[in-house]
Amino acid sequence: MSIVIVQTRPEHIPQLVIHQKICFPHLAPEDHFDADNFAAHLRVFPEGQHVALDGDRVVGQSSTFRIRGEKVFVHHTFHEIVDYGNFGNHDAEGEWLYGADMSVHPDYRGRGISRMLYNARKELVRRLGMRGIVAGGMTPGYVAYRDRMTFEEYVDAVVAGRLTDPTLTPQLRNGFTVRGIIYNHIHDSENPHATLIIWEA
Repeated sequence: MSIVIVQTRPEHIPQLVIHQKICFPHLAPEDHFDADNFAAHLRVFPEGQHVALDGDRVVGQSSTFRIRGEKVFVHHTFHEIVDYGNFGNHDAEGEWLYGADMSVHPDYRGRGISRMLYNARKELVRRLGMRGIVAGGMTPGYVAYRDRMTFEEYVDAVVAGRLTDPTLTPQLRNGFTVRGIIYNHIHDSENPHATLIIWEA
């Protein structure tokens, strides 16, 4: 396997639309980025958009924009922070890189692609002299425990290493820390809450 990370280009957009639906089957349709959204990302902040390619096939993607701390370290929904997918909150002077979306195709998971995408984000942060990365992190593993523990208890258990979450655990291994909980962050039929995670440069 020879996976490469490159800056997203317009010709990747049709694949990205399909990729979203495959990677996030439990999200409400309005929470998927569509072709117009991906085009807006490239107009607003092209250097913050990356894809993982296996040949010409998109097998992973990362969408980010710059934002100020006073906007992101308060309660927000996914729709609000990403401006309904258009990244209208992008601030060219923002000191934080907001991780709006990252995904790896199910057939390619467990091969280090998410780490490659995180490294691309970290390199961008360092190059632009920003403070770090912040994001609302999904926790898909919680669905198996939601009848036995609260979301807060689940997050605490994952942070402590007693449980493993498919998304949060790799984020912690990539140097992120949990700053708090964002309640009712996204329209997910399995779990609407998210973790507020940060990585400091």
